[in-house]
Formats: sequence, structure tokens, C-alpha cells
Amino acid sequence: MKGGDNRGSSIICACCGRAELQVYDSGRAPIDWLRKDIELGLGVCSFCPEWLDAWDRGYRDVRLHPDAARAGKTGDRPSLELLIQNAGLPSFSHVLLEIYDMLSSDTAGADQIAQLLQTDAALTARTLKLANSAYYSCSRKIGTITQALTRIGLFDLWWLLFTTEVKSLFFGIDRQLMDMETFWRHSLLVACVSRTLAEQQRCGEPRELFVAGLVHDIGKLLILQRIPIEYGTLLERAALGESLIELESTVLGFTHADAGGELLDRWKLPQDLVICVRGHHQAFEPLTPRNLVAAADRLAHLLDAPPENRESGTNAEQTAMEAGERLFRRLVDLVL
Repeated sequence: MKGGDNRGSSIICACCGRAELQVYDSGRAPIDWLRKDIELGLGVCSFCPEWLDAWDRGYRDVRLHPDAARAGKTGDRPSLELLIQNAGLPSFSHVLLEIYDMLSSDTAGADQIAQLLQTDAALTARTLKLANSAYYSCSRKIGTITQALTRIGLFDLWWLLFTTEVKSLFFGIDRQLMDMETFWRHSLLVACVSRTLAEQQRCGEPRELFVAGLVHDIGKLLILQRIPIEYGTLLERAALGESLIELESTVLGFTHADAGGELLDRWKLPQDLVICVRGHHQAFEPLTPRNLVAAADRLAHLLDAPPENRESGTNAEQTAMEAGERLFRRLVDLVL
């Protein structure tokens, strides 16, 4: 931008793509905005008044709106490909991805991971805050990344940082659409049951399945961020007893499991995680590493049910549920 002038910053029309930055750079008159969401950097410009209704109904990328078909711009339903391409999400931390690769290959030690963490000031601060939290209460204050890694453990630190990173990417979702505390409590419970089920059944890598369980529903957040009004309506119907997966397939043409898997794939997370998230509503008999999160999700919903309405599982399921619930109680205050 010329002369360091940041007027209008980065507002882009969600329909035609005109950008306020481009206007100032070219010397043309500023765009008149009929609607504007400064936080998302999107709006509806005066050249696109026909999209006001879509915007007012909650679409923040109106190219995803079904009425776009009549303008010859997309299909007759919101598109998963467009939703992902135009999501405008912050990039997932490349440092955490590099650390995950190190952990998966077992080729790096704590010193190398500490050096990598220290290249990111925000991750360094989070690491020290976690190490000095009440959960790891100790008389000696932790002042270095290496000490923090020793106290917390390499993989446990990774998933704790991973959780805070993902939560920060989806900060600000309207509580009326999604209670985020309830969302993350359920996600953590699925993660804990996934880990204990994998350990007890010797099925898959427990630590990786813990992470898969933690993000199994992340597609819901992505869809809510892009088409909050329409998806909020589906969530309301699901809360009254309808199948959310069937509603998503019928109304949207894709499910939150599809959206979550696609998002993790775009973040370049391991394919095993992507497959688990995409398949977390599929059948899970016989149990395999690819469908274990689906089984854990079912067991977590049983645990979430009131005791008087809770179904009893098999002995193996009951054992995994009890162990998962104990792990959840240990971790919930640390994560939430």
C-alpha cells in the first residue's frame, strides 16, 4: 500500500472480490460498502446489492449461497470445495507441524524440539505458561523450554499446544449457535476414550487417536464460521432429535465429517488423522484404527447422557469408558 496508508485495510467483497486495498492502490474512489464484517475482512459492495439477502441470512461468502446458481456462479447447494477455498482461516502453525513430524519419526530429541519451539514467540509463551500451571504444580518455577519439555513430556506438550492453537483459530463463534465450552469438553472426552480404547484393544497408536478424537468435530466449527445462520438452523433441528449427518447431507451436500477431514488435509496433518475424522460417523465393527474414533464418539455420548438414561456397553466398552472418564477428569481443567 502506498505511503504506508492502511485505510480500509483488507475488506474484500464476498461476491465479486473487489478489495478496498486495490481501490486505494489504483487511485480510484473508495468502495461503498452495503455490509461489512471487519473481523472477517468481508463485505458486500455497492456493485453487488443482489447479494444483500444472502449476507443478511448469515452467508459470509455469498458464492456458497444456493441462489448463486441463478447467477451462474456455483451449484444449487453450498459447495465443500468453495467453503474450504474461501474460508480465510489463519494458517495452522508450521512449527507444530514440524514438531509432529519429528515426534512421528522418533528422530528428534528434546533439544531439537526446544530449538524449534523457540523460533515462535507465541508458542514459547504458551509452553512456559502450561509448565507453570497449577496442573504441573511444583515449588521450582520453570523458566526455559527445555525444562518445560522435561516437566510436561514431548507429545503431551504438542497436543496441549495443538489444542490452544486450534481453539484460537475458531475464537468468536456466537454462543447462541454453539456453546464452545460444551464443544471442547465433548471433544476432549472423545479424545480420552479414543486413547484408552486404543490401549485396551491394542488397536492403533493411542497418542495419534487421542489427537484424532480431539478434532473429530472440527468441521462443525468451519461450517459455522462460513454459513452460521443456515448451519445454526440444522444444529437446532438436530438438537430436537433429527440426525445431523442426514440433515447435512440433504441440505448442504456434505457433512461436518467431510469438512473436518478436508480442513485437516489442507493443514497437511497426517492422513491417518484425516481418515479418522472423515470416518467418525461410520460403522465401527470390527474395530480398526480407522474407525476407532467413531466407536469412541459413541461411547463419549453414552458418558454424556444422564445416569438414568445411560445405556450399558459391553464389558470392554465399559472399561474403556471408565478409564477415559478418569483421564478426562485429570485433563479437563488443563485444556479448558
